[in-house]
Amino acid sequence: MKTLKRVKRRAISVLMTGALVATMLTGCGSSSDAGSSSGAGSSSEAGGTTDLSKVELTVGTSGTYAPFSYFKEDGKTLQGFDVELLKALQDKLGFKIKNDTIQDMDYGPLTTSLTQGQIDLGAAALCATDERKEVMNFSDIYYDAGIIVAVGKDNNDIKSVDDLTDGKYKVAVQTGTIAYEYATSKLPEKCLQSFDSQALAYKAVEGGQADATIYDAPGTSYSIKTGEVKLKIVGDEFYNGQAPYALAFSFDICKKYPDIIEQFNKAIKELQDDGTIDKLKKDWCE
Repeated sequence: MKTLKRVKRRAISVLMTGALVATMLTGCGSSSDAGSSSGAGSSSEAGGTTDLSKVELTVGTSGTYAPFSYFKEDGKTLQGFDVELLKALQDKLGFKIKNDTIQDMDYGPLTTSLTQGQIDLGAAALCATDERKEVMNFSDIYYDAGIIVAVGKDNNDIKSVDDLTDGKYKVAVQTGTIAYEYATSKLPEKCLQSFDSQALAYKAVEGGQADATIYDAPGTSYSIKTGEVKLKIVGDEFYNGQAPYALAFSFDICKKYPDIIEQFNKAIKELQDDGTIDKLKKDWCE
């Protein structure tokens, strides 16, 4: 897989945020304390446009979702579509990432931290669902993905998602994902097995504890293609149009900088128009 040619910029490293995740899991912490962004950006509340080059954002991701956000072999450096998208947006808008560090956490804590204002911006192939829109704001869509079924290589009984609807088979799903939303609304509850990460869901199927898993098509296809996951895809991609990936913003940061999403949307469109996002898709998802 090719890596985008890098221009001079501050390197983005990753900080494993065990203490932060623990805090979010217990529902502790004040959003007014944790959600503040440093930087003296001029606010559009004063009638002008926010100078994002003077704004520092706390950014979070989930480093378990290749090819969008995942770790290199060193286990410390994040790479992927979303990581490169953030860099391209930094080039356009000039914003800084706090401590030059993207905070890594599971999907559940990531969405919770956005809701509580503990991070300002989430970039993790997050689906802009109606439910999430009640507790956070989203940019325009930059990638639209469906979901897919994966089973063991020797499984010839399950041929599509239709075979999962009668509750005969155990289905592994990652909580906090669009696949989980689909599974809990469309499949029998008795057949579902929930996991904190998709890696664990894959392992459940590989180990025979579950018969199938459903997950976003780009991530599943990538993991199988690279040999990281020893499963096979069955049936066609489905739930298309229900998994639109967008950047997520806390209500706190949008209140502080009311035009921040407008500026990000403009930059995203420019990256679509100039072919940057198509190149990211080719480099990371094909």
